[in-house]
Amino acid sequence: MSAKLGGITSVMSNEEIEIIHEQKKIESESEPQGKWARFFKKLEVPHTGKPLSVLRNPDLEPISVEDRTWGFWSFFAYWGLPNFAVATFSTGSALLDLNLNIQQSIGALVIANVLIAVVTIMNSNPGIRCRIGYTLDQRMIFGIRGSFIGIIFRVGLSVVQYGYLAWLGGLCTNMIFSSFSLNYLNMKNTFPSSVPMAKRDCISFLIFQIIQMPLAFVKPRKVNIPSIISCFMTLFAIIGIMAYLISKNGGPGPLFYKKVDLSTSERSWMWLYAIAIWYSGVSAGVANQSDYSRFSSNSRASYLGLFLGIVIPGTFVSLAGMLCASACLKLYGTAYWTPDEIVAQWLNDNYSSKARAAAFFIGISFTSSQVFLNMTQNGYACGFDLTGLAPKYINVTRGTLFCQLISWVVQPWTFFNTASSFLNVMSSFGIFTSPIITINVIDFYIIRKQKVSLLDFFTLSPLGTYWYWKGINLRAVAALICGVTLGLPGLAYSANTHIKVNQPMMNYYYGYFFFIPLVTGCVYYGLNLIFPHKHNRQGENDPIDYFNCFTEQERLERNMVAFDNSKGDVYQYLDAEESSMNDLNEVNEVINSDKAEK
Repeated sequence: MSAKLGGITSVMSNEEIEIIHEQKKIESESEPQGKWARFFKKLEVPHTGKPLSVLRNPDLEPISVEDRTWGFWSFFAYWGLPNFAVATFSTGSALLDLNLNIQQSIGALVIANVLIAVVTIMNSNPGIRCRIGYTLDQRMIFGIRGSFIGIIFRVGLSVVQYGYLAWLGGLCTNMIFSSFSLNYLNMKNTFPSSVPMAKRDCISFLIFQIIQMPLAFVKPRKVNIPSIISCFMTLFAIIGIMAYLISKNGGPGPLFYKKVDLSTSERSWMWLYAIAIWYSGVSAGVANQSDYSRFSSNSRASYLGLFLGIVIPGTFVSLAGMLCASACLKLYGTAYWTPDEIVAQWLNDNYSSKARAAAFFIGISFTSSQVFLNMTQNGYACGFDLTGLAPKYINVTRGTLFCQLISWVVQPWTFFNTASSFLNVMSSFGIFTSPIITINVIDFYIIRKQKVSLLDFFTLSPLGTYWYWKGINLRAVAALICGVTLGLPGLAYSANTHIKVNQPMMNYYYGYFFFIPLVTGCVYYGLNLIFPHKHNRQGENDPIDYFNCFTEQERLERNMVAFDNSKGDVYQYLDAEESSMNDLNEVNEVINSDKAEK
């Protein structure tokens, strides 16, 4: 069925026609009456003649074929960014605190990275096959109204992590300014002791935030090229730091030869916890992978770029950070876990032209990777999500700006400069995203068999596939609650060491990367077996490519008809055809009446 759309009602069901009529009602635009109506009309997002409703705007629609511009290197860079970054460079500090040595930590990271890559690829396919992002994904699994649950989870994580990574980005910016001025390097802190940050850190944080602001106006799919460049810059910076420190030290240092005093059982649970800690740092990116996988121009190249971008940099950068900290421990008496600490040591030892040049190159490399990491993983992600909450008034740009402005509220400087338990809690972010990922994978592959109706994402009609019960999929909500609830006791134990620990619940928390998907998946699949969602188009593709988001070959595989929107939207086609059918019926009635009279 590769022909252009002719008579559309010939391939549409009565339900689909009814859904389109309902969509037309909520998308119809009328002249506003009254001051408030005119005011809210002016607040609507620009949509240049495209449909706009409480469920739809141009940023929410499935990606068109022309916008598929990401290949191997784009996905390698997208997943390289969280690895060529300060947080990954300093990961060893958390892993070695578990009483693992460097070799065992790297072993756990290799296993974690391979598993994360597999899960990410599986969670990518709604974007690659159906060209939908995380927001529409949530409508599919939680329902049109229930989608707010998954969206709010992701928005909360985006805002907190945006502030956290912006503060780290400010520390990277410090390296650049310190290379310019010795006075800046040794700037006195004039803030009162009640303020938990230094003056120079506050300045760099402000500047880093300002640097990020203009990127809110850039289309997310267009940041792939600068992301690739920043990844390679940071790679060379990390190699340079590691080579210099190991060479000057004459070896990897004492941490490399650290002995492990854990029993076999304790070591096993610490391996599981190490995997969970590492996964937690990237779990939000895994959850909203469809936001970017929909930009894929070639599925195989995308999978390969994604897999290698997770596994290779994720292992190498973590190892480099541990070796550098180990060498620093012997050279300087302190294990430095972040690049800015290492650079500050060099500049304080000898403020020479060589040290300043190294500081500048390392600073500009890590700053660039932090900028694009924060924008892709948190800024744009929050923009995508907020678009789903209020499509008429929020698009990706406005949502991203909101994230940038509100991220100050979380006061990220307190995460590092006080006795905050936030850094411990960060290792549990995956508790909230893992159930969503699990439900999405089971729903897409097993329940729907990789067939999705795109038309139903933008309707409030009870006839829609994703309406479930009053717009909420109670099966998914129940599975989410079960998955999250069992991980909360361990989260409480890690955040408050004064609570008496229940060891089985703590072990569940250590291995939540494995246990939460098992619990959530069994509950969700079991509920679908007991209470199946019965719908005529459950597990069916649309008969028509309403959004022109598939190629000719993809439409052939889906037995789908192309829609030529150059002649108008689907409503005009439908109205014209129904009008023609009505005219034809009237003619037939006249003919039949004449025959009866004769």
